[in-house]
Amino acid sequence: MLSSSLLKKWRNMLKNESVFHVNQAEGKYYSVTKLKGYYNDLSEKVLYTTKIDECGIPYNIAALGKRQRKVYFAISIFQYGLGAYDLFLEHKDKVYLQKMLLMADWAINNQNEDGSWNTFGVLCYHCPFSSMAQGEGASLLARAYTETKNDLFRIACIKAIDFMLKSVIDGGTTLVTPDGIVLMEYPEKDIVLNGWIFSAFGLLDCWKITGEEKYRKAWNSTLNVIKKSIKRFDTGHWSYYDESGKYASPFYHGLHIELLCALNKLSPDVVFEKYIRKWKKYKDNKFWSTVAFLVKAKQKVCEKQSKEWIIVS
Repeated sequence: MLSSSLLKKWRNMLKNESVFHVNQAEGKYYSVTKLKGYYNDLSEKVLYTTKIDECGIPYNIAALGKRQRKVYFAISIFQYGLGAYDLFLEHKDKVYLQKMLLMADWAINNQNEDGSWNTFGVLCYHCPFSSMAQGEGASLLARAYTETKNDLFRIACIKAIDFMLKSVIDGGTTLVTPDGIVLMEYPEKDIVLNGWIFSAFGLLDCWKITGEEKYRKAWNSTLNVIKKSIKRFDTGHWSYYDESGKYASPFYHGLHIELLCALNKLSPDVVFEKYIRKWKKYKDNKFWSTVAFLVKAKQKVCEKQSKEWIIVS
């Protein structure tokens, strides 16, 4: 039987009424060549997050059946920091800069020696790592380094990306294919489009602060695979969340469009332009938007209940 907390999370997700699904438009302050704002606007993550501990670190509530517990989820913390940085750039208020640096300090203090973060481990997943955490953590640390010139942030950023680029076969988060590399939000599950792109942003930021050729090559490699693979995320009237055939919720469909808009500015390509146009057209079509909503809702209701902990708030 589905728990009430899980049903509430799904309802809020489908209706875009969740701190996990706040408005996330294309970033307003990023630069193609320099390290400035983030590529996706995460500022509302800061404005609408209410669960903050006495040290100023955001936390989440995870559920398994009727049981609930407090967890520190790396992706939530990194996104909070990146959102705070954009708010600092917008308002010139150092309170937001301090919030960002506090999250960057957390990233360093909780980073494993090999550069990884125990992301899904707090939810008792078999594989604790995620390319999305590695990429977003690296993006946060790169910006902290830019602001402070504290080399600890730069070193931690590099370690995060070096771990991310380890093959899944070797315990990392990169799937090596004949076309190039895929960055795996869930290394033991299906490829997730938004997680892949967020991961790639971290790779780009590491290249920006180091200038090292290996990171440029890795960035171009994963972009090449995204371009070749994106058609597999197109239903013909909506986008898929992942390669298993799960429909994107209205939130994630919109997020896909915004992420592609950023990619197309960072590395312009007719493939990105094509799917931006197609997916915007799907989004603006009331019939297909309704169909997608109903299909997603049915998939959620019929989804086998996980034996792993799930973040619900």
